[in-house]
Amino acid sequence: MNSKEGSNQSIGRSMLQISALTFGSRIFGLIRDIVMAAYWGGTGAAQAAFQVAFAFPNSLRTLFGEGAFTSAFVPMLSARMKDDKREEAWQLAERAISVQALALLVFVLLLSGLSVAVLWFAPETLSAHARLTFMILPILMPYALFICMAGAFSSVLNCLGDFKVPAATPILFNILQIATVIYLSFLWANTEFIALLIFCASALLAGLLQLLVLMLWARRRGFVFHFRPVWKAPEVQQLCQKILPGLLGAGVMQINSLVDRLLALHLGPAAVGALNYSQHLVYLPVGIFGVAMSVVCLPRMSRATARADNAEIANSLDYALRMILFLSLPCATLLFALQEQTVMLLFARGAFTAEAVRETCWALSFYILGLPAFCCAKVATNPFHARLDTTTPVKVAIFCMVLNLVLNLILMQFLRQGGLALSTSICSWLNVILLLRLNRRHLPQWSPMTLLRDGLLLLKLALLAALGATVTVKVLQRPGLLPPAASPLVHNAILLLLPAIIGGLIYLFGCLLIRRPELHEFRQIIQRR
Repeated sequence: MNSKEGSNQSIGRSMLQISALTFGSRIFGLIRDIVMAAYWGGTGAAQAAFQVAFAFPNSLRTLFGEGAFTSAFVPMLSARMKDDKREEAWQLAERAISVQALALLVFVLLLSGLSVAVLWFAPETLSAHARLTFMILPILMPYALFICMAGAFSSVLNCLGDFKVPAATPILFNILQIATVIYLSFLWANTEFIALLIFCASALLAGLLQLLVLMLWARRRGFVFHFRPVWKAPEVQQLCQKILPGLLGAGVMQINSLVDRLLALHLGPAAVGALNYSQHLVYLPVGIFGVAMSVVCLPRMSRATARADNAEIANSLDYALRMILFLSLPCATLLFALQEQTVMLLFARGAFTAEAVRETCWALSFYILGLPAFCCAKVATNPFHARLDTTTPVKVAIFCMVLNLVLNLILMQFLRQGGLALSTSICSWLNVILLLRLNRRHLPQWSPMTLLRDGLLLLKLALLAALGATVTVKVLQRPGLLPPAASPLVHNAILLLLPAIIGGLIYLFGCLLIRRPELHEFRQIIQRR
């Protein structure tokens, strides 16, 4: 085996580990959505208030816990570990996490105070669900502090080659929220507002537990954290200089996300619920494939950049994108073909009405168009971040933000929440295309045309799989073909799982027939595991 194949298999094995754990976390997240849908429904004020309010600390998590902070922090930490400067690495980590915590505290206090001010000075101008949103926002904001610090400790562990525990800890959040909803459903005396407060408290506790687990695990790996916010340290100033452009870029994307939520809030609670549940379905494969591959590739690309090994960076980028397309394209086409069956099986019970099913499917059909782009975007930024170039992705993000806002305002007039989803998908594809095009300046060894041909071929196979799944659904829906089911759950499960299995087999058989290398590579990864 040559070094190129060994490197690719190493990336693949690490991605498989993270994907497996992330899959477990996303399954628990899906169960969380299922029990939330049954309890809160998809059109009520309480679910809309929680989803919009929770988007604020989640945005800070993307800014300070996973996005800009990680992109600047991981290359600097990886470089010190590569040079066997472990003490310097720990010093950088301590100071960076301490400064991060203080900055987050300021943001938490500012947003909480702003929320209280809105309620105090202009309560009569707010709708019922908007007023409820601002009431619970100060309660949820400390979650940002816990989860962002947890993200920083995850970055330290990733630089040590430990991907398992950081990928597994989100399961704690989902389990605790599931338990809370089950508790609320059996609580004989509660108002909707009290139930919402209890649910918000469970989110805070879950974030704190994730932070404690990662701190203790990092301690076992040799990193003992002390709170030392040394602002004037050269490495901290360098980190801040690298983070600021990334913060602007990530902030642009989070502004997009928050604008989507606020516009959906303007459209009504049903639009908020539809965007939330459809987005979670689409981001299930994104988290499993896109995020996992990005987490694995960034430290590897950072080390290759330190060696000035552009061939290794190009190889890692090409391999990551091919594997993501191999996995995400059939997910997108099959989900598009089976979206109604998926929403019916997962959410159509309890307070989740037929109206909520229709509204969710409407948004989902437009989000699915961007699913492969959502996955690829995570990897397309890695070569820039490995070079410590956080400015270029920012410029692309700003352009996409402006376009997204314009498209939002236009498309929502005709497509409601579907217009918001379609705008996101269009801008995500444009973001990926621009990033990959700009990467070509630094990676002449990488051939995008080869990737494009491979992607189109995989798309044809994925569309054939979706056609097979659609035909199977039509056949199964013929009167008298299926025996009467004991429950709607069993009936819906058959209508989803059987066509999905047939579509998946068609895709795999097609890849085998034309001897796609991704199938062989994936099999090698599993065998070596």
